[in-house]
Amino acid sequence: MKTEDAARLAGLLHAARQEARLVDLLAELPADTLLPTTPDEAYQVQAEIVRLSGEAIRGWKVTALKEEDRAAYGGTRPVAGPLLSGWVFPSPAEVPLSRFVAPLLECEFAFLLGRDLPPRETPYTLEEIADAVAGMLPAFEIADGRVPPDAPGALRLADSMGNGAFIPGTPVTDWRALDRAGPVRLVIDGIEIEAGSGARILGDPLKAVQHLANAQPLCAPLRAGHIITTGTATTPVRLERAGRVEADFGAVGRVGLLTL
Repeated sequence: MKTEDAARLAGLLHAARQEARLVDLLAELPADTLLPTTPDEAYQVQAEIVRLSGEAIRGWKVTALKEEDRAAYGGTRPVAGPLLSGWVFPSPAEVPLSRFVAPLLECEFAFLLGRDLPPRETPYTLEEIADAVAGMLPAFEIADGRVPPDAPGALRLADSMGNGAFIPGTPVTDWRALDRAGPVRLVIDGIEIEAGSGARILGDPLKAVQHLANAQPLCAPLRAGHIITTGTATTPVRLERAGRVEADFGAVGRVGLLTL
């Protein structure tokens, strides 16, 4: 992908996120602009979005953990989008729905890295990943996108993999003995809406961190202090009105959000 094409698309996606709107690629990009078709090209666009934003990368959302899902993104490995600091709101958070296009709420187990996980030829083992994790935490992701849901996977990946916002809870540092596939209860305005489990994430959400570490390079390195969020443990819920949202992750803790 040409540098100028990546820059054009990144500028459009960055502006659309600030303005909470879908992009019109045909109307807003020159006709000769090439779009990403592979993860590497999508990461080229992501890196330019990070540069334009001036924001720090606080973490990563990972997807395509199963082999059969990876072809949709034009590659053969799991993929990820950066969580930018301007869109991370520690729990309990207040977030206006006007900042999003079509927000979906997801309850996710996440992990705080205590040290860097650089790319390497030898795959990381699950025990090495566990040794690199400084804490486990409950989290909400508000998934959102500036391209249509049926857009090609590499284009959705370029658009920060559809991240709208991230709401992390408090990390548990003594996490190894916790049930990482434990139940999750989602409550909105006092009514239980969904129940789920971390078992949906490869049977153990820590494996998502392992898969991501072994799927590098991304648009930037995995660093100590980054939070890796592993995919939804509940069926995504459309956020259509203001309300109070809470999720109980059992021993992993709780996370709360007030949508405005």
